[in-house]
Amino acid sequence: MPKTLIRALYTMVLQLFVCLALLLGCDSEDIDQRFSHPAQTFQTYKRALENSDFDLRWECFSSSQVEGEDRQSFVERWRQKTPAEIKTQLRREIAEERIINERIGYLLFDSSTLGDERTSPFFYFIRDSSGWKITSHLDSTFHQELEQAIERGEYKLPDF
Repeated sequence: MPKTLIRALYTMVLQLFVCLALLLGCDSEDIDQRFSHPAQTFQTYKRALENSDFDLRWECFSSSQVEGEDRQSFVERWRQKTPAEIKTQLRREIAEERIINERIGYLLFDSSTLGDERTSPFFYFIRDSSGWKITSHLDSTFHQELEQAIERGEYKLPDF
């Protein structure tokens, strides 16, 4: 009897392990580590700025941010930026990274690193199949996701 019981328990544990492995495997996504979370995407963005890597910079933005703009126009627009404008972007330091839920998040920058009081202290992010991408608070998908997060109690707008 004990051998039979041990064998049955062993079989159950093995089956449980296989089921868990399958479940974990089904849920895994191939996330590019450069975009694994908002702060990492921002570091990738800064690296692209430093190296004038326009293709990498393009990859940092959500599809809705580059929608309607061809890659060449995007590159030309960034080539026209002055060294001072690029330096201002590179100076930003993250004060807070906030992932609201599995789809949206933001970075809050240290106000002393912005250079201009009119500059937004935020970068907004939306997660797509390849990771966290820079977007705008005006992005309709981001806006919908934020409204739903507020309704579900995942996020509360700050009181001013």
